[in-house]
Amino acid sequence: MISTINGNRAALAEIVLYIAAYFVYLLTRGLVHDNTRAVGLVNGERVVSLQRDLGFLWEPGWQTWALENVKAMVVTMNWVYIITYWPVILVAAFILFVKNRRDYNFYRSVVLVNLAGALLIFMVFPVASPFAIPSVELVDAIQEFGPKFYGSEDMATYYNISAAMPSLHFSWTVILGVLFWRSLPGALRGLGLAYPVLTFFAIILTGNHFILDAVAGGTLASLSFGVVWVAKCHFVSG
Repeated sequence: MISTINGNRAALAEIVLYIAAYFVYLLTRGLVHDNTRAVGLVNGERVVSLQRDLGFLWEPGWQTWALENVKAMVVTMNWVYIITYWPVILVAAFILFVKNRRDYNFYRSVVLVNLAGALLIFMVFPVASPFAIPSVELVDAIQEFGPKFYGSEDMATYYNISAAMPSLHFSWTVILGVLFWRSLPGALRGLGLAYPVLTFFAIILTGNHFILDAVAGGTLASLSFGVVWVAKCHFVSG
């Protein structure tokens, strides 16, 4: 009976923590810049220029080729972008919470550190999604081919439209990829690699992120693991 009560309290505490994190995410919009949308477009152009100078502004060519040759793949990537993100994150979190509380606490901490780092960048250096950048010819594939409810103007109240870099979509997928690689048995470990790779192409082909957004997201994921690991080792040794 006592263990059940404690378990319910722990679950409730986690739900409250997630809700609080989401409200912090919303409240950080516009804290640094008065017109985040305009600044996000300017910074987006900077990302375009940097990738062009580095020789890998490949996103327009990839999307154009896909739309002209395998349009069904782009439509599929629209659904991959949606279905393999929050549903997978929440199901994985629930299963890990029930089966292995210690690992759950570790990966939850990594995600929260990751979110904190991302929010700092979003506030200081907002970046618009590639499809909104005038200098690149990219289609907002989800709004063009559906499901159009996702990312519509009506949904803009519930998320940050200038938070493309780093890509949390890719960053959290990398974190889950590490979890899958370390936790799943046998050949299923391959999901740990396939999942972030699939997400990478989904965020690019839908026009939602630049390659550098994914690079920044992957880097932030690595740093987040490092911070939590160092903190864990310090706590244990202390």
